[in-house]
Amino acid sequence: MLFNLSKVFVALATVTAVAASPAKRQLDAVTCDFVLSPDVTVDPTTTNLEAEFNYAIVRSVAMATGANSVFNYGSSFVDNADGTFNVKNTVSADGFTAAQTAETITGFAGTTLEGQPPTVVNWLVESVVCA
Repeated sequence: MLFNLSKVFVALATVTAVAASPAKRQLDAVTCDFVLSPDVTVDPTTTNLEAEFNYAIVRSVAMATGANSVFNYGSSFVDNADGTFNVKNTVSADGFTAAQTAETITGFAGTTLEGQPPTVVNWLVESVVCA
């Protein structure tokens, strides 16, 4: 009987552990294309711009949505001859649909996003379109 009770206990413990495991990463992500303009000259050869864009965008989404978690799926960018950068970023905010996150992000147009410390480049969002 003790052997059978042990099996029941292990089975219950396993079910409890699975039920109590944290929620999976949100997959309702949105991809947005930004045109960003820095407030100072930025040298892409000496500045980690991928990290800079990830920080500025994720921080801004978190602040604007109040989401407990914002998931960033990465940025890619093109350095334009006029000093602006075309940035593509995919992100999701916990508890928000892709449409809600897109609405929040498109509201960034005309605003300034704060960059990553310690340099803190400020990025003017000249335009943003989300799909």
